Amino acid sequence: MTVIYSILLLSFSAMATSNYDAAHVYADLLIQKFDKEIQTSDFKLETSNTYKKILASREFIEGLGFDPNLKNETSLIEVLDSNHYVRICNAIDSISKNIIFPSSTSDGNVTGNQFPKNTWSLTFDDGPRGARTKKIVDNLYSRGIRATFFMLTSEAKKYVETAKYVLDANMDIGLHSYTHKSLANPSDARLNYEITQAKVDLEKLLNIKTTIFRLPYGAGMRNSKTRDFITKNELVHIFWNVDTLDWKDKVPASVFKRAKLLMAKSPKNSGVILFHDIQAPTVETSEILMDYLLEKDLNICTVQEVIDHTNGNTVDCIK
Repeated sequence: MTVIYSILLLSFSAMATSNYDAAHVYADLLIQKFDKEIQTSDFKLETSNTYKKILASREFIEGLGFDPNLKNETSLIEVLDSNHYVRICNAIDSISKNIIFPSSTSDGNVTGNQFPKNTWSLTFDDGPRGARTKKIVDNLYSRGIRATFFMLTSEAKKYVETAKYVLDANMDIGLHSYTHKSLANPSDARLNYEITQAKVDLEKLLNIKTTIFRLPYGAGMRNSKTRDFITKNELVHIFWNVDTLDWKDKVPASVFKRAKLLMAKSPKNSGVILFHDIQAPTVETSEILMDYLLEKDLNICTVQEVIDHTNGNTVDCIK
């Protein structure tokens, strides 16, 4: 956590709310800028500083103790102190420097750009979350599609029956840490809890072996200690090349349009699509995208199936 970030996390609620409003305004403006960038000919997700700042804005908001879902619309007029707004923007920009996307040749990391031609994986983070997750699973199952759910161990323990519902539907389960804390600059104790203990507890809870992991906010691969912990736990790290931004954008049509534009930027019409099954509108948006993938007759695989294919094994999902 940066010094400026720590200073801004003041205990009294009025300042926290002010920080929250300013961060939401900045996040909305960043997403507007990002959506325009997607449509340029030379756009690449892994080199977009705007996108890194969007990820950092979510980390900042959650670091204040707020749920990013609570405010759907923000306006610059809500932020009465322009100097304070600039300080918040600078704090978020500082956090974004810890977020990177490794190249497709980095050992131990899978990015969507490595996927076989015309092959996509639907992934859902931050759950499970009761009826929302179950409905997404039902939509997948009814279409004969499998997806990958990157679960928080804390949420799986809270929604045990839902976690088992995902497993019973033959979906792929990956680890997303214990509590979704950033692992950009963690202590050994934090890494042990968020990765090692999270893996042990999730595997015991569901009687499975987890082989894939996704860092909260995509932050931490710049830290050698974090990379070592991931490797020590025999986990392959999974990035994405299509982010729907469904944690902030709650309009299904807008999310779907963004997803299609990003998919069109992929080198081989393939990759990893990021959703969050804790978001209510994602139930509808992900269903629209499922039908789109089927309509286009694309390969729809879990992340593990693509890894197995890459390792020379035959998988049914790749034609």
